[in-house]
Amino acid sequence: MSAMNIDIRSFLLAGMLVLVAACSSSAWSQGEVQRAADLGRAGKWTEAKQLLEPVLISSNYQSSGRAWFVMGFIHKELHKSQGEFGVDAPERLAAVACFQRAQQLGLSISDQQMASEALDFLSRSYFREAIGMVEGFTWGSTNDIIALFSRYEALELSLNPNKDLGPQRSDLNRYLGQAHAMLLDSEFPRTSAESQAIFEAAIGHYRSALESDPGEYATQYNLAITLYNEGVRKLKSIGHETSMFELMEIQDGCVALFEQSLAPMQAAHAQQPGRLETLKGLMTLHYALSQKEESDRYRARIEQILGDR
Repeated sequence: MSAMNIDIRSFLLAGMLVLVAACSSSAWSQGEVQRAADLGRAGKWTEAKQLLEPVLISSNYQSSGRAWFVMGFIHKELHKSQGEFGVDAPERLAAVACFQRAQQLGLSISDQQMASEALDFLSRSYFREAIGMVEGFTWGSTNDIIALFSRYEALELSLNPNKDLGPQRSDLNRYLGQAHAMLLDSEFPRTSAESQAIFEAAIGHYRSALESDPGEYATQYNLAITLYNEGVRKLKSIGHETSMFELMEIQDGCVALFEQSLAPMQAAHAQQPGRLETLKGLMTLHYALSQKEESDRYRARIEQILGDR
């Protein structure tokens, strides 16, 4: 046998050995993915993560959509079991990244559907957490709430680019406006600068809500009430030590707030003309602005409605 034939046979044999080694590595990786999935089904998510993480680090396995899909569920379930919260909750962030990578790499039809449903769950978890923070609102938490909502928006739009998130954005801003307004009504002592900042934030959120949903009754009404209440608070700040100049300045500021309150109260009334709350609001505002004839007209309408009941 010639030397050339021996070299060819050696080359072919080496190629076969490399192929076998590659196939064995792939089979090993696939086996680890399946074992991780089995551990997950048994509720052993931490063990599943410890098993699968080294597999995903290997360069031969970076392009397996199925592996990233399984790891996505591991992170998702760990996020749920650990009770994570916050915009940067690591397991939730990792779950989103894994599912998105899995979808980019390619999945079976059933896995693709499950990945989309999991991403939708994670998306809504951001929204639920944002609303939960509004319900337990504290001054200074607005940025965290907005960041959570932004994550929700980004995920939802990645799943459905044509989805209209205007109503949810409007709701969130209305809730934030109400939360700030409730802080103003609380008895907690604050500096005048802090109170002014909270008031401006409340008004800003209400107006942002109206940009997304101009015809929302509750937003218009609450905006009007918040403006009116701020005028009343300024009047109550007048004391025996208030100078004549300060008194005139406060009165002018109150009139300006009552006038600003009138437009959203009228808009709310136009949407639901039979609501007593807006009729009372208009009666009170016109009285505060020394517009007795207009105030009496709304008072008569209120008496008529109450008499018909």
